[in-house]
Amino acid sequence: MAHYHLSDILQTHYGHYQQHHRLSQQQRLVCQRILACRTAALGQQQWQCNQCHYQQSVFCSCRDRHCPRCQGKQTQAWIEKQQQQVLHCRYFHLVFTLPHELNSLTQTDEQAKLVYSALFEAVWQTLSQFGMTRKHLQGQLGCTAVLHTWGQTLTQHIHLHCLIPGGVVTEQGLWRSVKSDYLFPVKAVSTVFKAKMLAALRQRELTIPEANNLINKAWCVYSKACLYKAETVVAYLGRYTRKGMLHESRLKAVTKDRIDISYTDYVDNQRKIMQLTPEELIRRYLLHVLPKGVMRIRHFGFLANSCRRKRLAKIREQLGSKAKDIPSAITDTLGHWCCPQCANGRLMFMGLVPLLTMLAREAKLKLSG
Repeated sequence: MAHYHLSDILQTHYGHYQQHHRLSQQQRLVCQRILACRTAALGQQQWQCNQCHYQQSVFCSCRDRHCPRCQGKQTQAWIEKQQQQVLHCRYFHLVFTLPHELNSLTQTDEQAKLVYSALFEAVWQTLSQFGMTRKHLQGQLGCTAVLHTWGQTLTQHIHLHCLIPGGVVTEQGLWRSVKSDYLFPVKAVSTVFKAKMLAALRQRELTIPEANNLINKAWCVYSKACLYKAETVVAYLGRYTRKGMLHESRLKAVTKDRIDISYTDYVDNQRKIMQLTPEELIRRYLLHVLPKGVMRIRHFGFLANSCRRKRLAKIREQLGSKAKDIPSAITDTLGHWCCPQCANGRLMFMGLVPLLTMLAREAKLKLSG
């Protein structure tokens, strides 16, 4: 089966696209990094087997967060870290979606920063308000919020995934668990979220398009039934926090004039194929390049970076549980590769080969040939 890479598509079509479309500085940088990823432009890594001394050279990756080939190892490392923070309790998954009328506010990096910060602020204020005022809770929630700007067809679909432990910390420092299968009633949450989001946009002096229609329409908040197993929670963390806008396995066919991409149609929940021109694929992909400095993952409440360690320790003490052990499957595969020659040893990192050294070697090989 053929494997296609976004970098190959950019290599062929980016020059033409750049001539006919205006790109932001951040979009240009992302394209340049993806084009250079795993090529001689970034130098080489030298690896050696710890048993048979087999050597292997690997081109360096760009490590850009928008590059579809640079997220695997980072995902595993992030899951390993988050595994230590999973609580032995129910978890809830909520999704807050912005109406598409607000997409036009994100066309420049400056405005996009304001919209995304308003979204994080409005969502946390909404959740925090419900956590403090609901009779069965009345305490501080914890939340990991992840910004996604894309839908299955790579069109603009701005939404926030929120993974929330099922309980609150009261003013007295006591843990109070959620007993129901759903965290909050979504219609009430949607109404409060709409009001807080519009207020946050006005506070940032952004002109709200079709304001009257937005006020009158219902905003979409999705709530998934609670998750019980810690392993499921970790899978959710990896899926929704580090997933990029386009996994390259979705590229099914690439020709000069057409690219076939698989996607899930949620109308009938079927897997389908859509056909795009290379120009349209690049346009849709670049829609989701985040402005410099925008953090896609943020933690709130008792999961905030400033207090998370102490709060989680106290919660676990009350729950009578300890931090979960890291699954060996994650730990063992992180940063280690079996030797392709002897199959018993592991490839160990030996160092970097600078670009100038590589060019000198190539020139020497050409002369000797």
